[in-house]
Amino acid sequence: MRDIKDFFSLCWAVLRRRYPFPWKTFLVALLCVVYIVSPVDLLPDVMPLLGITDDATFLLLVLAMIRQDIQKYRASLTPPQENIIDAGDIKDHKK
Repeated sequence: MRDIKDFFSLCWAVLRRRYPFPWKTFLVALLCVVYIVSPVDLLPDVMPLLGITDDATFLLLVLAMIRQDIQKYRASLTPPQENIIDAGDIKDHKK
């Protein structure tokens, strides 16, 4: 459920130009839609079970790419950890 919420948040950030557009994922998703809708397949859909496996495999590939983009988006939202040095630790150090 969190992935769906973050997906729409990612889309909104892309539309507002606050996050770079994931072109690679978009193009692969577009190719996936064309492939699934197209009557030409590697394995014809009339073959029981085997005809659907190539479509499903391509769809799973696209979903995995979208999930990676969501994880990158989440990582961009969290600020990096700062390395803080306590001045008390340095005062006893002599060269």
